[in-house]
Amino acid sequence: MPSIADTLMERRKALLTQATDLAQQGVAESRDLTVDEQAKFDKMIAEAEGLHTRATAIAEGEKADQLLNESFRQQTGRELGEESRGESEFGKWAREARVGDSFEVKPTTSETRALYRGATEKRAMSATGGAAADSVYNQLWQYVLSYGQIMQAGVDIINTSDGNTLPLPVATAHASTGTPTVVAANAALTASDATITTVNLSVSKYGYLTLVPTELVQDANFDLEGYIAQAAGRELARTVSAIAAAAAIAGFTTLGYQPAAAGAATSLGTQTTAGQGTDALFSLFHSVLPEYRTNAAWLMADPSIGIIRNLKSTTGGPVWQPAVTAGDPDLIVGKPVYFAPQLPTMAASTKSIYFGEWSALKVRVAGGVRFERSNEYAFGNDQVAFRAVVRCGAVTVDPNAVKFFQNTAT
Repeated sequence: MPSIADTLMERRKALLTQATDLAQQGVAESRDLTVDEQAKFDKMIAEAEGLHTRATAIAEGEKADQLLNESFRQQTGRELGEESRGESEFGKWAREARVGDSFEVKPTTSETRALYRGATEKRAMSATGGAAADSVYNQLWQYVLSYGQIMQAGVDIINTSDGNTLPLPVATAHASTGTPTVVAANAALTASDATITTVNLSVSKYGYLTLVPTELVQDANFDLEGYIAQAAGRELARTVSAIAAAAAIAGFTTLGYQPAAAGAATSLGTQTTAGQGTDALFSLFHSVLPEYRTNAAWLMADPSIGIIRNLKSTTGGPVWQPAVTAGDPDLIVGKPVYFAPQLPTMAASTKSIYFGEWSALKVRVAGGVRFERSNEYAFGNDQVAFRAVVRCGAVTVDPNAVKFFQNTAT
């Protein structure tokens, strides 16, 4: 049985189809839409946007509810409301650990890579204290992915057991022979080496602290593990996303497109001006090599997304393409779009929109996440303190994989 969100999205899809047919009728007849047709078109688009907003809100609520139920089920082995039949190793530590005891959550392998594109973590994980840490690690990164959309764009996450500097190869220029040349028998081949250098991927330490009333720690019906995983995941998302965004800005330095004419200092310019409006998006799209466009994604700050959502194509239709399935990313030119609040908003001469293959951005987590507990830190308020410490860093390894749009100076 389809969910309410899916039903709303089906209705939205039907409305968009009707609006598209109406717009194409005018194009086919080489005329503008009549006043009544334009009013009908605008009404259908507005209604479709409203349905999309409602469906997305419902889907996010359902997802949050599922995460809560799954978190409780994985950590306690029972459904919400059922009588407790025992507790996980992580839950036992959270409630009963002695002062100074720590709990590590980390991958089993010394170095594993996972390419994320909105998917949840599926690899086997373990930690000191028992296999129950698998689900804790999964929950943490589910929240990181959910709240840090830059991680959903397809970045390459590298987990290492230690924090020693990790040198990575960087291709500053790719091998190319230009026009194919016939090689005669016994003749030497023409060299076409890529330009390779290295970059050091180091890590720095970051942490977060949360305080929980002693009553909730003692209450067996309170999902303490799920609360800690969610709170830590949100903070990790902010931290890791900021590190990843800073590395993207510093590493992806190849200009994809900048309008030649003035008028796009705080926007994409005017649709009727050549090289501005949707022309700018298409030019940025095609500035990226085809091999990078297969798994490419758009990344920008929320204000830039708002500008593109209001942008109309030459036929009057929106360039923004809402997701057909609730929970999936929306699209621009058929490619997913994600927001990153750490990226610059549109301003004069600003690099405001990034597009390309985000696996060239490497985000490293060293040693997993370390949890520690203290009963003394907030003794006066009768609270138990939990802190999480993570060591992470990020670099780019291919400056040609992602390119940016730059606003004009005026």
